[in-house]
Amino acid sequence: FDFSLYIKEHKKYKCKSLHCILVDECQFLKKEQVRQLSYIADILNVPVLCYGLRTNFLGEPFEGSQYLLAWSDELIEIKGICHCGKKATMTLRLDETGNVITHGQEVEIGGNERYIAVCRKHFMEKTFLKNNKLLDDQKMVS
Repeated sequence: FDFSLYIKEHKKYKCKSLHCILVDECQFLKKEQVRQLSYIADILNVPVLCYGLRTNFLGEPFEGSQYLLAWSDELIEIKGICHCGKKATMTLRLDETGNVITHGQEVEIGGNERYIAVCRKHFMEKTFLKNNKLLDDQKMVS
């Protein structure tokens, strides 16, 4: 989807007073789409507000989030809370029985029953430390 082209056409033919663009689930944007949104904000002078996650269930940055974090003029964090009371910065994916999944496709459709927000400590305990992956990675470096 080409945001820039859509907005140019929209402003040209339909609406001269476009006030802002809201993008939900922006983690799924591609690098080029983030570039297009930057163009809209900077050149077309239309404010762009994006909402989404920073990282996937593996702790890796989503492509869209990676470039939004790098190129944004302003970042406002909406904080989630882990079950321990700390700020939740990570996401765990669960299977049907509530077990943590540590591999698979980056994107899988599901809501609250599939994903939970946790702090980094609990993310590490449930993923890397649970599978001794962190310990195995450290042995490889030594």
